[in-house]
Amino acid sequence: MASKEVIKRNQEAAISPFVVFQTPVAEIRDAVAANLGDSGMSATDFERIKIPAGGGTAWTLQTLDGEEMVKELTGIIVAWRDTRAYWSVPLEQSDGNMPPDCYSLDARTGTGKPGGDCHKCPFAQFGSDPKGEGQACKLVRQLFFVREENLLPEIVSLPASSVKPARQYFMRLASKAVPCYSLITKIGLEKTKNAQGIVYSRATFTSGGRLSPEQAARIKEYAAMLKPFLESAPSAPTARDVQTPEAEGEVI
Repeated sequence: MASKEVIKRNQEAAISPFVVFQTPVAEIRDAVAANLGDSGMSATDFERIKIPAGGGTAWTLQTLDGEEMVKELTGIIVAWRDTRAYWSVPLEQSDGNMPPDCYSLDARTGTGKPGGDCHKCPFAQFGSDPKGEGQACKLVRQLFFVREENLLPEIVSLPASSVKPARQYFMRLASKAVPCYSLITKIGLEKTKNAQGIVYSRATFTSGGRLSPEQAARIKEYAAMLKPFLESAPSAPTARDVQTPEAEGEVI
């Protein structure tokens, strides 16, 4: 006879659209080991979801059947980190694969030239961007985001223009003592423009509802399982990784 705990877990899985709640964490770990072997998995292996250029209000997702357009991303933020990258050559002169002169995987300590303390670096100061009031060293927040149909996260890359609304959302969660992994988050897109009249897309954040305490505990265990993979140092970001939607927008 099934225990009350097993019955409760099965009931939760039946009403939840997230497959991550239908698969024990140990099985996910075993599947990663079986499919990736000794080479393991790092953050560079996860699919990227980028903000569209030109003020677009739909996300482009990569699926087994090709690209899919959705108006809103629905999932759980299991982890996040701020990163930085600096190029001495203008990004528009790059093919998108040029490595940066300096980069940081925690937005604190730079590796390369000039390297060092990101907070004191002149390229991280507002107004250092030769084309405007922004920062020459590009700030990108990476959200490790698990959508309903996936067992592994994707990386939602937020350029500097979308970092502020993300921080505001996280502040609202913190003010209510709600960890980001304990609720469903919906990420939309809105069209806006900067001081130069360039139209671009910016991310919006809303809650899609709290997880049950049991589900939140499961996600916390899941995030702990992923932590070594998320913290493994990827290769330096490319220009394509941090290309801002403002730079690709339209002037009106």
